Amino acid sequence: MVPPTPPVAFWVPDSYHPDTDLRIQALGHLIRTDAKKVIPILKEMAFEAGSPGSASRAVFVLAQSQSPEARETVVQVALTGPPPVRVAAARELARFGGPDASKELMQVYTVGDVAVKRQIVRSFGERWERLPLLTIARSETSLDLKSRAIMMLGRAGGSSELRMLYSKAGADIKRPIILSLFNARAEDELIQIAERERDRTLRQAILNQLRLLGTPKAKAYLQKIGQNR
Repeated sequence: MVPPTPPVAFWVPDSYHPDTDLRIQALGHLIRTDAKKVIPILKEMAFEAGSPGSASRAVFVLAQSQSPEARETVVQVALTGPPPVRVAAARELARFGGPDASKELMQVYTVGDVAVKRQIVRSFGERWERLPLLTIARSETSLDLKSRAIMMLGRAGGSSELRMLYSKAGADIKRPIILSLFNARAEDELIQIAERERDRTLRQAILNQLRLLGTPKAKAYLQKIGQNR
C-alpha cells in the first residue's frame, strides 16, 4: 500500500495574514533557523513606505540576525529605503560589529538626509569612532552637523583630535570645540589652546571654561596668569 503524500509544510501560508507586529515577531524567531526564507520577507516589509513603524521593526529584526545577507539588507534600506526607515536602518547598522561598519556608515552618510546624518554622528559617538567624527567635523558644510560631530568627538575621548581641529578652525567652530573639551574635562587641551589663542573673546571663553572646570591644574593655571577670580 502506497502511503499518502504528506502535506507540504510551510511556516507562513499564503492565505494567512496575521497582525503585522505578530508576523514580525514570528519572523524574528524563524530567522534563526530559516534566514534564507525570512530575510526576503523582512526586506519587503522594510521597504514598505506606507508603514514606517512596521518597516523599522522589520529592520530591527534583520539586525538581530548578524548574517551577511541581513547586514547587506540593512545597508540597502539605509541607502535607499523610505526616508523615516533610513534612520532606523542607520541606527541598527551601527550595532553590527566588524571593521566594515564604519565604512558602511560613512557610505550611508554621504547620501543621507539630515535626520540620517544626525543618527550616524550619534552612532559614531556611541561607538567611540573618533576618525569618522573628525572627518565629518572637518568636511561637513552644515554648521549643525559639524557642531554635533565636534560634541560627539569629545564624548568619544577625542580631546587631542579636537585640539588639532581647533588650530585650523574658524571662529564659528572654535566655540563648539571649547565646549566639547570642557564636557570632556580636557584641562590639558584647554590650557594649550588658551596659551595660543590671540582672540581676546575666545581666550576669555576658554578661561571661563577652565574656571568652571575647577580642577587643581585649571586653578593653578588661572592663578598663574592672574585669572583666578
